[in-house]
Amino acid sequence: MRFKILGPLEISDDDGRPIPVTRRLHRLTLAMLLLSAGQPCSQGDLIAGLWGDEPPLSPDVSLRSCVYGIRKLLPDAGRLRTHPAGYLIKVGAGELDLHCFADLAGQGRAALDAGDPSAAAALLSRAIGLWREPLLADVPAIGERARLLDQRNEVKDALMDARLALGQHRQVLAELRGAVADDPLREHAWAQLITALYRCGDRAQALAAFGRLRLTLVSAYGIEPGPELQDLHRQVLADDPALLSGPRLAAAASRAPWQPPGQLPASVADFTGRGAELAELRERLTGDAMTVTAVTGMLGTGKTALAVHAAHQARARFPDGQLYACLDDGGRPRDPQVVLGELLRGLAVPPDAIPEPGLEREALYRSVLAGRRVLVLADGAASAAQVRPLLPGTAGSAVLVTSRAQLADLDGARLIQIGGLRPADSAALIGRICGSDLRDAGQATAVEAIAAACDHLPLALRIAGARLAGDPGLTPQALAALLADETRLLDQLVVGDVSARARLDAAARSVGAPARRALALLSAAGQRDAAGSLIASLLDDPGAPDVAPALADAGLLRRVGGQDGTASYRMHPLVRAYAGELLADVGPGLVGSATGRLLASGWLDLAGHGERGARPRSGRITSRVGS
Repeated sequence: MRFKILGPLEISDDDGRPIPVTRRLHRLTLAMLLLSAGQPCSQGDLIAGLWGDEPPLSPDVSLRSCVYGIRKLLPDAGRLRTHPAGYLIKVGAGELDLHCFADLAGQGRAALDAGDPSAAAALLSRAIGLWREPLLADVPAIGERARLLDQRNEVKDALMDARLALGQHRQVLAELRGAVADDPLREHAWAQLITALYRCGDRAQALAAFGRLRLTLVSAYGIEPGPELQDLHRQVLADDPALLSGPRLAAAASRAPWQPPGQLPASVADFTGRGAELAELRERLTGDAMTVTAVTGMLGTGKTALAVHAAHQARARFPDGQLYACLDDGGRPRDPQVVLGELLRGLAVPPDAIPEPGLEREALYRSVLAGRRVLVLADGAASAAQVRPLLPGTAGSAVLVTSRAQLADLDGARLIQIGGLRPADSAALIGRICGSDLRDAGQATAVEAIAAACDHLPLALRIAGARLAGDPGLTPQALAALLADETRLLDQLVVGDVSARARLDAAARSVGAPARRALALLSAAGQRDAAGSLIASLLDDPGAPDVAPALADAGLLRRVGGQDGTASYRMHPLVRAYAGELLADVGPGLVGSATGRLLASGWLDLAGHGERGARPRSGRITSRVGS
C-alpha cells in the first residue's frame, strides 16, 4: 500500500488503485495516525486533534466508530490496531511519503557533507517533490503542521546550497526571492540570495538586499543581522574572490564529512534482569517514527544502567550516531542550553558557529540532526523542560530519557517505571559482582537476606556485592548480619567513593529545607504509605507548599495509588534510614507537635489497624529524636 499525507491525504492499494476516503473525520484521523506510524497515538491526542475544545458528548464512542469506519476502508484491517496506549497503524518501508521524505533528506545532506553537490541536489529535489499542494491539507494538529513545514524549509535551504555549489545561481534567483518574500526573517535564505546576486554580477543589488534585511531587523526587533550575513556583507564590500568560486555558504562549505558520534557510556558487564523492560525498550527503538521514552523510578533503581544497556543493544538501528547528554550535576539540574552547546561541539560544529543560548541554538541542533538516525540518551532529567530542547525534529531518531520524576508533561513520551529487581535477579547480581558461586544453602540464605536488606535496589546491591568481592574475609553471613541493623545500614553501604548515603544527600539537597523536615518526621512515624496532605500537615504551616511531589521527583518517595484515587507516597527502607538521621536536625518541639497532630487526626491509630497490624508508633517518634 501507499500512504501520502504531505499534501491532501491519498491512499492506494498494493496494485496502485486509489482508495477513496471521503469522510473528513476519517481523513483527519488517518493523518494523525500516520504522523506517528509504527507508534501508538493516544485516544486523548486523537480526540484533541479531531475536535479541539468542542468534543462530542461521547468522544470515546465517536472515536471508536471512526476507527471502525477506517478499518472497513483498508484492504488489510489489521494494519490499524488497538493498543493499550490508544491506536497504532503499521506501514512498511517506502509506504509512507513522510518516511520517504526523511530518508531522501538524510541521504541528500550526507551527499552534501561528503562534497557531492550533484548527488545532493538530485536527492533533495526528490524529497521536496514529495510535497503536494495544498500542503498537509488533512493534518489537523497545528503544532505538527508547523514542525513539518520547518523541516521542509530546512531541506529547501540545503537544496539551494547544493545548487549554488553547482553554479546554478541564475536558475535559483527567482526561487530565492520568493523564499525571502514568504518569510522575511529567514537569514540563511537572505545569505543565499545575496550570494546568488553577487555571482550574477549584481553587486549593488546584493548590497541592497542586505540593507533591506538589516532595516527590517533593526526597526522591528532592534537587532543586527547574524554573523553569517555580517561576514558575507564584508566580503561583498571587499569584492572577495572567494565569493565567485565554489559554495560560499556555511551550510555547504564549512561542513566536515559526517562523523557519527559514539558518546554512550560503557554498559556494565554484569547487567542482570530487567528482561521485560529491555523488550519494551527494544520495541520503542525499532520504529521509523521519532520516539521519546522515559525510564523513571526512585533513586538507586538502576535507570541509567538499564538505559545505557538498551542503547548499546540498539546501536545498529542508529548508524548516524549516539549522543549522551548528562542533565544532572550532583543533584542540581543542568541548563539544557549548556548541554546543547556540548552536543553541537560533539557533532563537529565549530564553537564560533554555535549561536547564543536560545531558539537559534535549538534550531541549529535540529538542523544538524535533520534526516539522520541518531539516538539521544538524556540522563538524569529533573523536568520535561530540560528535555524538550534536546528533541530532534525529524523521524528516524529516538530519545531515551532517565529521570526520577514522572515527566508526565513530556509530550508523546512513553513512561517505563522501574523499581527493585526480582529476588532471583538480586541474588544473581550479587553473585556476578562477587564472581563466586553463592548457591549453597548457607550462602544462598545469607545472600537473600542481603538482597532483602537492600530492598532489591541495584545501587545498594552493587555496593554490597563489591564489598564481598573486595574483602575475602567478609562472608555473606557476616555482611547480612551487619545490614540487619537498620541504624547502621547506611554505614555498611559504602565501597570506595560509592556511597548510598552520598547519593541520598545529593537528592535531599535538591529539595528545600521544609521537604527535608517533612521527610524526617515521616520516617519517624513509621507508616508504610501516607497521603500527600498528611505529609504536608507534619510541618504545621498552612502556607507550606505540598512537599510530597518534590520529594517524589527527587527519588526520595515513590508514588503509589490511593484507594480513593488520590496520590499516596511510600518511603523506601534505605530512605527511611537516611531520613531518620535527619531527625537530629529537627527540634524536639516540632517532633512532639507533629506527633500530637497525627494522634489527634487518628492517623496513627488507623495505621495501627493497617495491613501489618502494628500498634500506634507515637513512641517511635519520641525515641528517635536523639538517635
